[in-house]
Amino acid sequence: MTIALQGELTIVRGKIAAIEPRAGGVTIRSGTRRVEFPGGWAFPGLVDAHAHVVGLGLAFREGYLRDAPSKHECIERLIAHGPNRGEWIVARGWNQELWSPPLFPTRYDLDRVFPTTPVALTRVDGHALWVNSSALERAGITAATPDPAGGAIVRDEHGMPTGILLDAAMELIQQYIPERTLEDIEHAIIEATAAASSVGLTEIHDMDVLPEHLPIFTQLAEQGKLHCRILSWVRGQRFEWHSAGVLPTTGEFHRVAGIKLFADGALGSRGAALLEPYTDDPSTHGILLLTVEEIAERIKRALDDGFSSIAVHAIGDRAVRTVLDAFEQIQQRYVALDNVRLRIEHSQVVHPDDLPRYVQTGAIASVQPIHCTSDAAMAERRLGTRTATAYRWRSFLQHGVLLCAGSDFPVESHNPLSGIDAFCRRIPPGREHPWYPEERLSATEAIEAYTINAHRAADMSYRRGWLAVGMDADITIVDRNIEVCPAEEILQARTLATVVGGTLYEHA
Repeated sequence: MTIALQGELTIVRGKIAAIEPRAGGVTIRSGTRRVEFPGGWAFPGLVDAHAHVVGLGLAFREGYLRDAPSKHECIERLIAHGPNRGEWIVARGWNQELWSPPLFPTRYDLDRVFPTTPVALTRVDGHALWVNSSALERAGITAATPDPAGGAIVRDEHGMPTGILLDAAMELIQQYIPERTLEDIEHAIIEATAAASSVGLTEIHDMDVLPEHLPIFTQLAEQGKLHCRILSWVRGQRFEWHSAGVLPTTGEFHRVAGIKLFADGALGSRGAALLEPYTDDPSTHGILLLTVEEIAERIKRALDDGFSSIAVHAIGDRAVRTVLDAFEQIQQRYVALDNVRLRIEHSQVVHPDDLPRYVQTGAIASVQPIHCTSDAAMAERRLGTRTATAYRWRSFLQHGVLLCAGSDFPVESHNPLSGIDAFCRRIPPGREHPWYPEERLSATEAIEAYTINAHRAADMSYRRGWLAVGMDADITIVDRNIEVCPAEEILQARTLATVVGGTLYEHA
């Protein structure tokens, strides 16, 4: 199996028809067109195995709080942008872990500047909402409002809402925010896929897709406006796919591939469900969003509806164990699951006892390596000595677990080279040495997680994932061989072009 090559690749009807190895660069020949990329290297098209397409497109307009070094800077940026959704101010990207001290903000921080304008700000991980008093009033949230199942209204010592809502509690506010238009969503998708293509992606596993967005993806695919293939995992937490009558579909540039569930929240907002209390807040174990029986019930319904891929978000070790228990239940009910892909998205904190259970249940570890380097300092505070059981890439491979990789954009950068760099070097920002270096991967293993393994996780490896005659012409061309160059140079590589189903997009 060839990962990278130089030479001439001939494309006919969207397939690789011939490969002529030749040193010095890459040539793409399609019909009468012949395009050369001197010094370039061709790789199988890179795949982001866990991302949010609409979220990325909207983040280009609403994600302006990302990397803000303080809550004061967040508020200054809000003032500069003003209302953007009717009379509401809606934005995304704040992260208290970047602030000093790293504490949750409150509604009073916003009230001083926005006393009457409702404000709703999503945390960078999408699992917490920061709102002001006006937003709480619009939603009728008071000290007497109970926490919804699978969520929490953070309260002060007097029981009053502080303005932070976790996981399912976010919906108490979100239902009052004006909806985005279909044109907004269409523009977001086009912009997101163009941006993804520019950094080398040819396919995206799009997670937690709203049923109402599926027709937009299909229409854009039919119009040739998608720069990447999109595989959709539809929202399933409350049987949304079933209520909307969504069934799996096939398609070259858009396919409804599976359903997406959530077992817990995120580590940064202390919503990830842990077996033991948080080191920096012993009062909580996090939030378990679904029980074993509830996960199994949803998987059974999806399988009965014809779906063959189930993706379940699980970050904490308690959530991972819960999902594995549900997978075991499903295996006991269904004798033959050979063609079903059961995925645990994130798989961030995994108890040693549960590593072998991935293999026993056939669970796929769908990880986001850049989370490791971004989260290291925060993870140390949340987990203490349990960080040794987090982001266990080498351990997964040693146990024979299928490992695929993505970014979770817009939570992290959509550039896959950032993830490959994190896999290989595992050096958090501001540090000089790898964090738990024994869990690093080789460049070859890292690239496989973004190529052939991603296609295996979607049951498409018979068509894509390596460069060979007869395979789909999905190709990423970069200016160096990232498989063999020094690891320090991976982030310096430039994407020269991508080919998706035979269509060439030049980016240099």
